[in-house]
Amino acid sequence: MEIAGNGMENAGKWCKGRVRVRAVPEGETHLTLTIEDDGPGLPPERRDEVLKRGARLDESAPGSGLGLSIVDELARAYRGSLILGDSTMGGLMLTLHLPRAEG
Repeated sequence: MEIAGNGMENAGKWCKGRVRVRAVPEGETHLTLTIEDDGPGLPPERRDEVLKRGARLDESAPGSGLGLSIVDELARAYRGSLILGDSTMGGLMLTLHLPRAEG
């Protein structure tokens, strides 16, 4: 919940009006979660910066600079990964590859 919530909060903060979230099972053991928005996006050369705790690239919006670093840290703690990319909607796309929860 913390991973998805922080990712969606970030998308909601930067979108112009649209956010898309998808969760797709990848076989028996993994899940891919994507969160996309139609905002301004983030240049590839700056993406590593936003994963640093407290880093903020744009001071015009409220926030602590912790959201995406928390998403990245939690994904790694669960033996998953976070990839930042370009959304087909024009903004940023977060792609999380996570192990599926055992039931």
